[in-house]
Amino acid sequence: MFRRLVIAAVAIATTLVAAPTANVHAVVTVPEFPGKVYVFVGENTSLSQLTTKNAPFQLGMIKPNSAWFSDYWGISHYSTSNYMAMTSGTFDRCDQLDEKPATCNHASRNIFGMLENKSISWAAWNESMPDSCYLVNAGVNHDLNSYAVKHNPAVYYRDIVGTDFSQAAGTDPNAPCQTKVIPMGGTGPNDTSAFEAAARADTTPRFNYVVPNMCEDGHDNCNTSKGGTIKQFDDFLAREIAAVQSSASWKAGSDVIVVVYDEGQDGGIGKAQKFAGGHTVCAVMGANVATGVYDTFTNHYNLLRTLVDGFDLGTAPANAMNAEPMDIWQP
Repeated sequence: MFRRLVIAAVAIATTLVAAPTANVHAVVTVPEFPGKVYVFVGENTSLSQLTTKNAPFQLGMIKPNSAWFSDYWGISHYSTSNYMAMTSGTFDRCDQLDEKPATCNHASRNIFGMLENKSISWAAWNESMPDSCYLVNAGVNHDLNSYAVKHNPAVYYRDIVGTDFSQAAGTDPNAPCQTKVIPMGGTGPNDTSAFEAAARADTTPRFNYVVPNMCEDGHDNCNTSKGGTIKQFDDFLAREIAAVQSSASWKAGSDVIVVVYDEGQDGGIGKAQKFAGGHTVCAVMGANVATGVYDTFTNHYNLLRTLVDGFDLGTAPANAMNAEPMDIWQP
């Protein structure tokens, strides 16, 4: 059963005479997630770029079966700042410059650390990452195995990695990243076999943050025969979401799938003056989601607030604290 917490402002009578009831305002609430949550993150794509040719899975399957946000925005440019915003509600200048964890690491409260503190299982899955807790780039586009650490937000946080960011992988054997920031498969071309096996077998943790390699996330056009950057991410989603939806947990109606991009190709005008990460895509699927197109102005802070509330983690960090959670849930 989904648990709703209803918060209302109630007038308190100060005399024995019946006082009129004050306006009652129901705050947007998120039902406690009963199963697993999967967040799939793509790169550098504006909503206006999606077509039935380059995004048949997103527009043909995801959109009609999701809460589809038509006014969703990234927070900044470039990549790392958006990943930080999405997972900790804030970012620094070094994140905007896409610096590596060795020179840009944070003590910020973040979704991974908050889950860890509540003993809720989680994993940050990274395609083509050569080893757990890997803090530098690896692979190349030519071999379809390019891992970019700038797209792996978990390894920027000290409560996940430890204090030593100087080596290729974290040096603290007891740090969460050693067992929870993990590869999706091997370093062969576009290998996601470990994640798919875990998803089908229902052995994935409660929270799964899933990041493709540079060839499948919409960032680089590594295989021109596959139809361009957006189509390569679309194919990735079709493959990985099929694995998730074959699980018993999904079939039981327990799970939630989020598809989001870090940033769009636009920014700097209109609404993007404050949230200059561009007008991009976000969709949420699940049995408890009221499907439809939502035109409410929404961004990474709203998504983070929704995740924090759904896992009952307490007060959301930084800018997510004052962001409204997504109001998309079945009664």
